[in-house]
Amino acid sequence: MSILLLSPDVITERMAGPAIRYWEFAKALAPFHTVTLAAPNAIPDTLQHTTSFSLVQHTPENITELISCHDIVIFQGYIFDLYPMLRESDKVLVADLYDPVPLEGLEQHHAPQDRPIIADQVRMMNEQLKWADYFLCASERQRDLWLGHLLALGRINPLTYHEIQQRVIIVPFGLPDSAPQRTGTGFRQSLDNEAEFVLLWGGGIWEWFDPLTLIRVVHRLSPRYPDLRLVFLGGQHPNTTIHTMPKQHRAIALAQELGLYNTQVIFQSGWVPYDVLHNHLLDADIGVSAHFDSLETHFSFRTRILSYLWAGKPIITTQGDVLADEIARHRAGIVVNPTDEDAWIAAIEKLHNPKNYATYIDGVRMLAFKYRWSNVTQSLLSLCANASRAPDRIVENGLRKSQPRRDCEHDYNALQLQKVALEQQLDFIENSHSMRLTAPLRTLRRWLTHWKT
Repeated sequence: MSILLLSPDVITERMAGPAIRYWEFAKALAPFHTVTLAAPNAIPDTLQHTTSFSLVQHTPENITELISCHDIVIFQGYIFDLYPMLRESDKVLVADLYDPVPLEGLEQHHAPQDRPIIADQVRMMNEQLKWADYFLCASERQRDLWLGHLLALGRINPLTYHEIQQRVIIVPFGLPDSAPQRTGTGFRQSLDNEAEFVLLWGGGIWEWFDPLTLIRVVHRLSPRYPDLRLVFLGGQHPNTTIHTMPKQHRAIALAQELGLYNTQVIFQSGWVPYDVLHNHLLDADIGVSAHFDSLETHFSFRTRILSYLWAGKPIITTQGDVLADEIARHRAGIVVNPTDEDAWIAAIEKLHNPKNYATYIDGVRMLAFKYRWSNVTQSLLSLCANASRAPDRIVENGLRKSQPRRDCEHDYNALQLQKVALEQQLDFIENSHSMRLTAPLRTLRRWLTHWKT
């Protein structure tokens, strides 16, 4: 089989989760298949000659040829919108749904006027679920979510009912098979001499995370534990289209307000290159992750947790997601309630004791073995070896079979976005002092209000 991996994120020396996932997919598949990993950016020369698979940039100009040269196409996120010709392809389409985008979106966009943003994200997921032959997810919870979604969209039907469960495949994020070996310096070289017990926040500060509780905890503990430091490793995302989120600004402001900024609480700038990430992970004592009790948490799969496991570090995290359950079950760390400062303090104090710390190492190793890339990609290898088109999407006359009814959702959402833009223009004009000008516009406003209901 020939397999095309369409990465939604940049493939560079500095890679975030989606790009790392597709890089590791390519490495796992390459011994058995002809693999092309395509990214939205020009591939750096430093990466071109170091892989057992082809590395290219995907563009509107070359995408048709790329698709035609492969048997299976694996994609994620906005890729399906960017290249609508996938809907007409006779290739086996695999939608990677390990990131439930609308739930993350709702953590950022929760004002009434943000509804079109969320509607567009749901539409994006719907399109993938309507047209793909297989679906990847990260956990049993996500699998249940997407099976329900497929049922609502009519994809679980008499043609697919007896095989749909074999088409929704669990392929979680993973970690390298070999334990990390230090090859250089990490972040400790920039810390002061007193820093001996380091909590590592090993990724970005997104809106659905809770760094503020952790910063307040460090403030309360610092008088008794002058050796305690909290390091935020992820600064600016390597994909320049992803901007710094408000939560990161709030975290920096709180650290400054409490007098901890870049003393007890350190914010690293930039993004650590993937090939030296292990040096920074090995500098930590504890891996931490804090989030809220939300629907996003329930269906999430916190990939930074796997980085801590790979480096052999015990973890303190908040409960609510599947990896928190795994950490508690394997005794790979301590799980606390969301926003519970006292519980965080107790957990840090417990692991600060070397004897207690040592009791969690075996659990970390056991859980790390479970999530090795060689283990978690077995189901992906099986899928690619036996791939077939979904029976309700068999190609007709060279085109992928369409929905039996006209789907107006895309047009409706586009109209909603136009309506929001029009209302914003009306708000501006209605503030004018000219009653003659605004009279007909007020009539239009009443019509828009009636149409909304």
